[in-house]
Amino acid sequence: MKTKIIKTILIIISVIILISLSGCRFNKNENVNVSENQQQETEKEEEKTAIEIDRTVDFDGDIAVVTHTSNFVGTHYVIDKTFNVLSSYEGNSTYVDGYMQIPDEENKKTNIIDINGNIVFSYGDYDYEKVELVENGCIITTKQSDTYNSSNTVTGVYGLAENKYLIEPSEEYVNKIRTFGDNMLVLNDDNTEFYNLETKSIITYSERVAREFKDGYSVEEDNDNYEIWYLKVFDDKGNIKRIQSPYKEEEIVYGREHANGMAFEVTSYIYRNEDGNERARTFCSVFNLETGEAKDLSDEFWMVTNKPQYTEDGYALVTFSNQGGTPYYTVIDRNGNKLFEPQKVNDNAAFQPDDNGEPRKIVTDNLQEGNYFVVTDNGISTVIDKDNKVVLVAGEDETFEGVTNNAVKVHWEKQGNRDKYYYKDLQGNKISILL
Repeated sequence: MKTKIIKTILIIISVIILISLSGCRFNKNENVNVSENQQQETEKEEEKTAIEIDRTVDFDGDIAVVTHTSNFVGTHYVIDKTFNVLSSYEGNSTYVDGYMQIPDEENKKTNIIDINGNIVFSYGDYDYEKVELVENGCIITTKQSDTYNSSNTVTGVYGLAENKYLIEPSEEYVNKIRTFGDNMLVLNDDNTEFYNLETKSIITYSERVAREFKDGYSVEEDNDNYEIWYLKVFDDKGNIKRIQSPYKEEEIVYGREHANGMAFEVTSYIYRNEDGNERARTFCSVFNLETGEAKDLSDEFWMVTNKPQYTEDGYALVTFSNQGGTPYYTVIDRNGNKLFEPQKVNDNAAFQPDDNGEPRKIVTDNLQEGNYFVVTDNGISTVIDKDNKVVLVAGEDETFEGVTNNAVKVHWEKQGNRDKYYYKDLQGNKISILL
C-alpha cells in the first residue's frame, strides 16, 4: 500500500514538472514571436524615407499639398494634419478644398481626385467647354451640344460627393455663374441671387451685393446723406444689417479689411498741429459683423501701421506708432482689449532704414493660425504667442517663415549647402513626412 502511494506521488510530481516545462517552452516561443514582430515593425519604419520638400506651405483646413522635385519632375503629396501622406500624384494640378483637378494628357482627359487618390469625376478634353473646380466639392460645368442646324450651351453646378447636379444645367446660367468669394457663387447679373456652396442652397438678397464674400460676410460702406457712416454687412444666409461708425468725426468707414467675422477699420486722417503744420495719423475701430457692435480705438493707437486681421479665435495683432513715431505692438481681443501692455519694437523695415536699437523686429504682419506670430530677436527667428510669450527659438541657420497646423514653417540656409525646408512642432522637434 505504501509503495502504491509513493508511485502515485511520483506520477503527480512528474506531471507537474512536464506541465511546467511545457509552460516554459510556450512562454519562450511567445517571447520570440513578440520580439520578431517588434523587429519587423522597426524594419518597416526604417524602410520609410522622409520626403525633402521644395517649400513649406500653409494647411488648407486639415490638408496640405507639398511637393518634392527630382530630376525636374515634381511629385505632389497630400498630407493630413498629422503629416501622414494620404496620396500622391505628378504633373500640374488645381487644388481646391480637398480635391485635385489633374490633366491626363496621355489619355486626353482630366481627372478630379479626392485626398485619398480616388477618381471622383473624369471627363474628356472635348466633353465640356469648361469645368471649374470650386469649394466644398463642387464643379461648374459648361457644355455645348451641336447638331447640323443648332447649337445649345448650358451651365450648371455639380456636386462631387452627391454625384449629381445641384443646379441643373440651363441656358440662363451661361456666363452668369461664377465664384464670388468664399463659398459663394453668383447666379445672376444683378448680384442678388447666389448659391451657398457650404449649405448647398440658393440665397437671395433684396439689393445688390457689390463685394465678394469672405468668411461668411460681404462688407461695404454706406451712409445717410454723407453725414452718418455705416458698414453695410451681408451675411451668407441672405441677411443685411448696418453697423454705425463709432467715430465722432464724419469719417468714412470702408470695411475692406475683415476676417473671421471681425473688421478692424483703419482710416487715414490729415490734421494740423499746434504749429500749423500738417500731420498724419489714423482713426481705427473694430466692428463685430455678427453682433453689430462697434468700438472706436483711435485713442489707443495713434498710427496703425499694419492691416490687423482677426483669427478664428478672435484675436488680432496690432502694430502702431505713437505721436513721436516710436513703434509698438500688442494683441487685442474682439472687444479691443489689449492682452498685454504694448511693447516697443525696432522700426527698421525694408522701406525705412531707421534703427532705434530695440532687439525685436516683427516678421509676420498678422497672427498666424493658432494665434502665433514670428519676430526676430537680435536677428534670431522666434515664435511668440498671443500673450507675448516666447514659444520657440530657431536653431542655427534656421529662419521661421510662419506657423500653420501647430507647426512652424522652417527655411534652413547655409552657405555652400542646398537650402532645406521643413516643419517643426512647437516643442522644436523636426516633423518628418514619411513615405
